[in-house]
Amino acid sequence: MRINATALAYATIGVIWLVVAMTIASEQQESFKSLLTAFAGHHWVGKSIISALAFILLYLLMRRSRESKNILTLMLVVCTSVIAGGLIVFGFFISHYLAG
Repeated sequence: MRINATALAYATIGVIWLVVAMTIASEQQESFKSLLTAFAGHHWVGKSIISALAFILLYLLMRRSRESKNILTLMLVVCTSVIAGGLIVFGFFISHYLAG
């Protein structure tokens, strides 16, 4: 079985944004953070388990997609997602800190 680089890139991008959303949601909604903690003992462990499962699921759903002819573009989207997601989380925590 051959690995599909396009599916890997899309699964990676999806998980990056899932982690960003879960991080902000867990800080905004104590009930979500408590759910993650109840699920795995600590909210970061819960997010990690969900992220790993989401990655596997997204890859499996997209593994039959056609390989991109320009994988470099997809890798740039992955890198941009990492940077943008990191800045969003960082900005969220900075604004959270400054507000209170």
